[in-house]
Amino acid sequence: MRDNLLLAAIPKDERARLDKFLTQVELENGYVLIEPNGPIETIYFPIDAVTSTLQEMSDGSSIESGLMGVEGCIGIQLWLRSQTTPSRTLVQISGQLFKLKAQDFIREVRDNPKASLNEYIARYTHAFLNMTSTTAACNRLHPIDQRLCRWLKLTHDRVRRNEFVLRQDFLSSMLGVHRPTISTAANMLQRAGLITYSRGNMKILDSEGLREGSCECFEIIEGQFDAIFGRPWRELVRAADGN
Repeated sequence: MRDNLLLAAIPKDERARLDKFLTQVELENGYVLIEPNGPIETIYFPIDAVTSTLQEMSDGSSIESGLMGVEGCIGIQLWLRSQTTPSRTLVQISGQLFKLKAQDFIREVRDNPKASLNEYIARYTHAFLNMTSTTAACNRLHPIDQRLCRWLKLTHDRVRRNEFVLRQDFLSSMLGVHRPTISTAANMLQRAGLITYSRGNMKILDSEGLREGSCECFEIIEGQFDAIFGRPWRELVRAADGN
């Protein structure tokens, strides 16, 4: 059975207690999970959906500072005892998630000293903060083709399927570049046999090739997420999927 890795890692008795408050949902691309400066009312644990946190500017431009999937959760600001955040978090690629009401999360997890999930969320928060800082450096220092390989490989590892819908304008916002730049970079990856991309439909042909085409930031980011579980988290996903 597919699961979120943080939830799958906790003891069975703790999971049974939390299952009373968890609801599984399927959400579509673009669904907003956290509004800028709005109250954080729900914590989400992705199963095969991928979500993005965006930093938005007053001129309407935006750029992704981090993405979340099966290895983590959405709403860590509430765990850090902040009720709001200035960034926007939305569903990047549709799929399944567990959701947990904020008041249930606070009572059953954050303020419960016996909840082992707190330890995993602490490790995840560290890894996510590393992702945001590494992404900022990557966007400044590395060429667009390497950044696109990194982003697609990170996303593909989390979405748990080879084909998914991905609008070009959405992708350009993720990487903070104009659409013609994305088109050029995507064409390069297509010519290299790594992907096919047409009318918003992305198909990953060579996941290992994307890893090899990525800058060093891919390994830096994923290494910190691996540390949450003491082993490469992709192995846990493959085992759960029977691969």
